[in-house]
Amino acid sequence: METLEEREFEEVPEIINASDHHMALVFLLDTSGSMSGEPIKNLNEGLNRFKTEVCKDKQTRDILDVAVIEFNNMHRVVQEFCPIEYMESVELKATGLTNMASAIQATLDMVDERSKLYKRTGTAPYKPWVMLLSDGAPTDDITAAIVRIKEMEENEKVSFRSLGVGNYDPQILHALCGEKVLKLEGTDFTGFFDWVNKSMRSVSQSTPGERVKPVPLGEDLSIDKLPDWD
Repeated sequence: METLEEREFEEVPEIINASDHHMALVFLLDTSGSMSGEPIKNLNEGLNRFKTEVCKDKQTRDILDVAVIEFNNMHRVVQEFCPIEYMESVELKATGLTNMASAIQATLDMVDERSKLYKRTGTAPYKPWVMLLSDGAPTDDITAAIVRIKEMEENEKVSFRSLGVGNYDPQILHALCGEKVLKLEGTDFTGFFDWVNKSMRSVSQSTPGERVKPVPLGEDLSIDKLPDWD
């Protein structure tokens, strides 16, 4: 049986088992200068561990397609969409500002393209997830991004979620994600990635369009609510 390391040297397939259901997940990661030190170190470790943990469950591994985008002074596609077992190890570095708008637009473009691939291959998709992580406020105008996210959410084309870290701006994250905002105590991402893993496992045990029971939050995670919310 091939190891995950041996898989990394193979040509990456566009999709595995197109006749099965598939789930698209994008990690949209803030790697601005304020993430330097322990935060970026722990983020790298958590993301690399996430792949290993997901691949322990065959059912989840076979349905999950993942992509990674980072943003600082500009955005960069770190990992194009691929089956989770072919995801390459990351070594993100923290630098620069927090230019978020183009990263969000590029992410939504990638989600659209992945959805078109599923349609072409006759694959039944689950609603794609975008998981934004940020420890600050954007240094550019995200107005158009907010509008596009809302339109795609209303048309069931994406579920846009966020995790606030450190001195994040809750107003911005709620403007982007509505109520789907989590906050992390400290900079250990273990509980966060464990929660995402279990959420993907829960999705894999459902059928597309079915309401999935929420997974209990991981260690150091809580729901962020604005003061005027019930």
